Amino acid sequence: MNFKVIFPEKHLANYVRFFWFAEGNASINQPYIHNAFAYTYPEFSFCYKGQFHYNCGSGFETTLFPGIYGQTQTFSKVNSKSEFGIFGFYLYAHALPQLFHLPANELTDQAVDTKTLFGKQGEILEEKIMLASGNYERVRIVSGFLEEKLKNARINCTNIISSIMAISNSCPTDSIKSLAENSFLSVRQFERRFKEFTGFRPKLFFRIRRFNSLLNKSFEGKSLAQIAYEYGYYDQSHFIHDFKNFSGYNPGDYFDQKTIAATDRGTVEY
Repeated sequence: MNFKVIFPEKHLANYVRFFWFAEGNASINQPYIHNAFAYTYPEFSFCYKGQFHYNCGSGFETTLFPGIYGQTQTFSKVNSKSEFGIFGFYLYAHALPQLFHLPANELTDQAVDTKTLFGKQGEILEEKIMLASGNYERVRIVSGFLEEKLKNARINCTNIISSIMAISNSCPTDSIKSLAENSFLSVRQFERRFKEFTGFRPKLFFRIRRFNSLLNKSFEGKSLAQIAYEYGYYDQSHFIHDFKNFSGYNPGDYFDQKTIAATDRGTVEY
């Protein structure tokens, strides 16, 4: 499989976490399966070759459509049984209200196609991405689309955005009270605005980011209790509970097997 991450230009780096694409061969006997875990970043994805099927754990499977898949607190599975090509990009959650004037909490655990979101503009974007000659051209197309949105961006609550960005890029150490004070808001106001910009209340956001930070790490020779202590869980049971809720895996099984990492979002069976 050919999988690559492409980072955005500097002027988009506060909104786009990264672009990515995956291409490969799969079959009925040897399908490509991506186990996607809970994640605080919304994602746009476009399947330009083959077809993917999407299951969010309810047992109901649907075809993956071009659109945005919101930040999620649960796990899902995406699979393909033929030659495939898929392109996508992750946004920081605050990009939703700032670039698209859409509260992030309206997309938590939800998915919306590009035509519903952007009308004719979304239809044109989808067509350009599907017909592009390669993935670097797709990056250029999407960057141009986002640059147009940036011209009418609603830039506000910069202190909250700074807190969200800091938490997104590291495990949080500050209390919600101190983050609220730094944003010159009461705790209640901070929690309300934080949810509008991320789709989650601060405590749940912290929990998911801590879980994501565990993935793709090597813990050889360490017990689950040691890992739990190192990452600030109350105890081993608390660690196992969160890990299973956000991934569907028992952490002992996850770290024991040879999993193929797909960034910090999940694992690949291929």
